[in-house]
Amino acid sequence: NFSHLFSRVTGGGDGRLELQKSEDPFSGGVDLYLQFPGKPMRLGSGASGGERSVAAIAYLLAIQRFLKAPFYLFDEIDAHLDDLNTSRLAEVLKDNSNEAQFLMVSLKDIMVHKADRIYGVFAQGGRSRVLALPMKGPQKVEETTPP
Repeated sequence: NFSHLFSRVTGGGDGRLELQKSEDPFSGGVDLYLQFPGKPMRLGSGASGGERSVAAIAYLLAIQRFLKAPFYLFDEIDAHLDDLNTSRLAEVLKDNSNEAQFLMVSLKDIMVHKADRIYGVFAQGGRSRVLALPMKGPQKVEETTPP
């Protein structure tokens, strides 16, 4: 599952998990190997912030297949991603949303446009205010300044 999800989010990359001590799996850890399109295979620890974000979300979604949770809360997991990887991530999350709910904090238009529902939070008069906006198809979300 991890390899499949990683490939989808990266547009053809290769990711795999390998036991550090296959002869005694409980005495070692797991290494994460990542190969992004056009780049050599390397340990996850040598990846950039955006690459690690992609690997982490693919890993969490792979775990979700076995240890299901009713919802996931992500805080700007797309912050270090370029537009192409943000779009791919949004599609993968959308495809997995029939198995769990995904609540995301994101400042990227690409992620917002693929959402089923948007909640805007802003300060007004010393209090936090929340607006719920249903998303039906592609719509432009306008920024507003509270009075």
